[in-house]
Amino acid sequence: MQMTTQRAYIVRGVLLWLTACLVCSALLYAEQIRRQYWQYDRAFNALFSTISTALTQNESVIPILNGDEDLALLRQKFPQIESLEKTTGRALDAPRVEPLSATSYWLYNPYRQIRVQVNLAPQLHPDARFADIRLSLTQKPTPGPYRWHWMRQFPQHFQPFILQASATPHWLSVALLPHALLAAGWALIISMTMLLLWGRKQQRSDRQRADYYQHARLNTLGEMAAGVVHEINQPLTATQMWIQGGMRQLDQGRIDEAQHAMRSALTQTQRINDLLTRFRAHLVQEEVTMTRVNLAESWQRVGNLLEREPGSKQIHITHDFSALYVQADRLWLEQVLHNLLNNAIQAQANNPQGWVHITSEAAGYRVKVTLTDGGPGLSSEALKLALMPLFSEREGGLGLGLTLSDSLMTRMNGSLELANAPGGGAQISLWLIREK
Repeated sequence: MQMTTQRAYIVRGVLLWLTACLVCSALLYAEQIRRQYWQYDRAFNALFSTISTALTQNESVIPILNGDEDLALLRQKFPQIESLEKTTGRALDAPRVEPLSATSYWLYNPYRQIRVQVNLAPQLHPDARFADIRLSLTQKPTPGPYRWHWMRQFPQHFQPFILQASATPHWLSVALLPHALLAAGWALIISMTMLLLWGRKQQRSDRQRADYYQHARLNTLGEMAAGVVHEINQPLTATQMWIQGGMRQLDQGRIDEAQHAMRSALTQTQRINDLLTRFRAHLVQEEVTMTRVNLAESWQRVGNLLEREPGSKQIHITHDFSALYVQADRLWLEQVLHNLLNNAIQAQANNPQGWVHITSEAAGYRVKVTLTDGGPGLSSEALKLALMPLFSEREGGLGLGLTLSDSLMTRMNGSLELANAPGGGAQISLWLIREK
């Protein structure tokens, strides 16, 4: 379930990242194309100003020419004038402009009967980015599949030209680095946001889970009473067995063995007292006291408590602790281990070669404690419902041991997971905070 939720968050984050990247990249791409347009537009206006200056010079100089001027000297000041000629019989109302090509034309002064040939080719091609640029006397659309068009008429009276230009955006000539930085920035923002949301969801889930068990206990006092009976039944049975054994030793005159039995019975009664105290704390939701707990020592104490349980002698118990210390409540942790070990022993009551193996390993800031047994394992229904109150597949079972264990793990900022080992048998994992 947790992996499914994590995968859903990852998928949502990736989809959100792709959407943000696509939208922002599209806007960034449009902005880069728009900047290309404004670069063309500035180039067109600059070209218009340059040609307008040349046309103004033409209209300023032609009224004072008489046709006898030195062309070389004239071109030093007005390089756009290529030739100077005299005319005869030119009517005063004849056109002042006679086009020769797309960039050159004759400019007439009929009053002085002269004309000058003007060539604006150097001014018309200052920027090769324009796909087409021309001077015309009429507004004609520029042929060709061009995206952008500019058209502006010069204010000179005798040279009423219209400057026209066309261009096509360079669709692929855009900077890729801003897009890469944009994708990286969104990836960082979205990943941090999703991690924050996931952390908050986990906190809410843990809090709701703890509240659920707490409210369930407060609302079902009968269930809690059954839980107390379930938990104290084992040490009470062990106490009775130790007392009975001690009495037999006394009858036989074995004082040392009788004293050992009495001390063991006292240990079990003290455990009953501790369990009742912890149940009271569990009911009133007192603060948990987390300390540095040695796993090996706790496991040894649990094994000692169960050494006289029926069927326990035929169970081979082994351990391998690579991470020794965890942050937990010692008695609660031992209670959880006691429940799990007792369940493993009861599951193998008819198995003369039963075994239980417990390991621990560090996983980042946590420790994973895994208890595996040689029993038949958990059914598919038990894997789903074993942590629910009153569920039990064992005859005479109350169905509270795993429920209480899971609740205690939650109170210790840990968790309990149920599974079956690949080779058979139940495999229960405890996740606890690591303590160095």
